[in-house]
Amino acid sequence: MTGGLHTSAHISPAQAAQAAGVSRWTVMRAIKDHILLAKRDNRNHWRIDPEDLDRWRASTVRTVEVAHPIHTQNDSAKTLVKVATLEAENGQLRERLLEAQADRDAWREMAQKRRSWWPWGR
Repeated sequence: MTGGLHTSAHISPAQAAQAAGVSRWTVMRAIKDHILLAKRDNRNHWRIDPEDLDRWRASTVRTVEVAHPIHTQNDSAKTLVKVATLEAENGQLRERLLEAQADRDAWREMAQKRRSWWPWGR
């Protein structure tokens, strides 16, 4: 990585994943898709040049802040209304889920009571 965090030696996919803040599988997918350059060493292990990792990370990896921006006072009124609407809808969906779970539990209890008098349900 830039800033002297890596030596000139190549790094493993696990080390690259840790440095980039992603999973090892994300790194392996990028290697498989030829998006991230990597070579195999004489023991058949993948090795990644830190400069190649930096280029891939800068062009591909999204940070949490980019993926999920924090709302600020500079957000537009339209965005704030949309957020409020989605939060209200989320609350309504949670209430409906609780009602559905209560119905499920009631039906389950009725079925279990009924099973007790069926001769084949024991």
